[in-house]
Amino acid sequence: MKRENTAPTHIEVRGARANNLKDIDVDIQLNRFVAVCGVSGSGKSTLATDVLYAEGARRYLQALSTYTRRRIGQSARPDVERIRYLPSAVALRQRPVVPGIRSTLGTMSELLNILRLSFSRLGSHLCPNGHRLPPSLDTARLGRCVCPECGVEFVPFSAEDFAFNSLGACPECRGTGVVEEIDESRLIADPNKSINEGAVAGWRVPGSFFYVPTAEAIGIPIDIPFKDLTEEQKDFVLHGKMIDKTPVSVMSSAGKVYEMKAQYLNAADAVAHAYNGNSIIVNGQWENWYVVNFNGVVGYADSRYIHISQ
Repeated sequence: MKRENTAPTHIEVRGARANNLKDIDVDIQLNRFVAVCGVSGSGKSTLATDVLYAEGARRYLQALSTYTRRRIGQSARPDVERIRYLPSAVALRQRPVVPGIRSTLGTMSELLNILRLSFSRLGSHLCPNGHRLPPSLDTARLGRCVCPECGVEFVPFSAEDFAFNSLGACPECRGTGVVEEIDESRLIADPNKSINEGAVAGWRVPGSFFYVPTAEAIGIPIDIPFKDLTEEQKDFVLHGKMIDKTPVSVMSSAGKVYEMKAQYLNAADAVAHAYNGNSIIVNGQWENWYVVNFNGVVGYADSRYIHISQ
């Protein structure tokens, strides 16, 4: 009698005894979206997380490099008699804790490395003259291509070229998918105040002690309400540029006057210099403060003046 080989259709769980599960046997259909339902305390999370995910993740991690396994926490084998036909598993939480802005499921699980290699070796490459080459074993093995149309030999994109921090990264978001822009509506705190009274919120950043004296030295009135400045003066405060440094006199808190040459920075540029973009603001929250480096002075930049768009 000929035995027919067929692919498994279900995950077979036998003798699951973790937490509220009392020697449970269950079959879960493969290649389907399956939801585990039940009353509180029935063992839904135990079955999904402590049994299926724990065993699937354990098998998956065994296939990774030793270096990666050391970085990812590993669970013990679940209390179950046996589990058959269980694929490798990863768990996606709503807000996973990741080490950095570029860390994703792909980077933590090394799936990104596989995808990058697949695109570089199995993809169709474009030669310098615009002809598209289909995937070939020579490309996968040698990493070089010879165009069958024009005969030019070239080096196709490598796996490194598909990294988010390579030369191929978007110059606007630097590979993060997040664009940082100045929210100019917040640069002026109170137009009824004068510059000397703190009307320009964008100049309240570390190292800004010379901004107001510099503005006065180049002819910007600092003792009248900001709203009473001319449109040209207002625009210069927000966007004005000066290449040369301006001689100014700055008085310290002790009353000593220092003579110096200061570089004028408008309100928008001052915030851009103070904010180094190490943290991301989401959902329009502007209250947080972030460590920055401003002209060699380590301090904090008020993130309320930075607008994040995706």
